[in-house]
Amino acid sequence: MTPFGWLVTGFGLFMAGVCLFTYVQIERHAHQNRQRRLARERDGIAQQVQQTP
Repeated sequence: MTPFGWLVTGFGLFMAGVCLFTYVQIERHAHQNRQRRLARERDGIAQQVQQTP
Protein backbone atom coordinates (compact mmCIF):
# COMPACT_ATOMS: atom_id res chain seq x y z
CA MET A 1 0.00 0.00 0.00
CA THR A 2 1.24 3.50 -0.73
CA PRO A 3 2.05 6.00 2.02
CA PHE A 4 -1.07 7.94 1.06
CA GLY A 5 -3.15 4.77 1.49
CA TRP A 6 -1.72 4.26 4.97
CA LEU A 7 -2.49 7.90 5.79
CA VAL A 8 -6.11 7.51 4.68
CA THR A 9 -6.44 4.23 6.61
CA GLY A 10 -4.92 5.75 9.74
CA PHE A 11 -7.18 8.78 9.52
CA GLY A 12 -10.22 6.54 9.06
CA LEU A 13 -9.30 4.51 12.13
CA PHE A 14 -8.71 7.69 14.12
CA MET A 15 -12.12 9.08 13.13
CA ALA A 16 -13.77 5.77 14.02
CA GLY A 17 -12.18 6.06 17.47
CA VAL A 18 -13.43 9.62 17.85
CA CYS A 19 -16.95 8.55 16.89
CA LEU A 20 -16.86 5.64 19.35
CA PHE A 21 -15.60 7.90 22.13
CA THR A 22 -18.35 10.45 21.42
CA TYR A 23 -21.04 7.75 21.38
CA VAL A 24 -19.86 6.36 24.73
CA GLN A 25 -19.84 9.82 26.31
CA ILE A 26 -23.37 10.57 25.08
CA GLU A 27 -24.68 7.24 26.39
CA ARG A 28 -22.87 7.73 29.70
CA HIS A 29 -24.40 11.18 30.12
CA ALA A 30 -27.89 9.85 29.32
CA HIS A 31 -27.46 7.02 31.82
CA GLN A 32 -26.34 9.41 34.56
CA ASN A 33 -29.34 11.67 33.91
CA ARG A 34 -31.68 8.67 34.08
CA GLN A 35 -30.15 7.54 37.37
CA ARG A 36 -30.39 11.04 38.86
CA ARG A 37 -34.03 11.42 37.77
CA LEU A 38 -34.95 8.04 39.26
CA ALA A 39 -33.17 8.92 42.50
CA ARG A 40 -35.00 12.26 42.72
CA GLU A 41 -38.34 10.55 42.11
CA ARG A 42 -37.54 7.91 44.71
CA ASP A 43 -36.50 10.58 47.24
CA GLY A 44 -39.63 12.60 46.48
CA ILE A 45 -41.84 9.57 47.11
CA ALA A 46 -39.98 8.82 50.37
CA GLN A 47 -40.43 12.42 51.55
CA GLN A 48 -44.15 12.33 50.73
CA VAL A 49 -44.57 9.11 52.74
CA GLN A 50 -42.73 10.63 55.71
CA GLN A 51 -44.87 13.81 55.63
CA THR A 52 -48.15 11.90 55.64
CA PRO A 53 -49.60 11.98 59.17
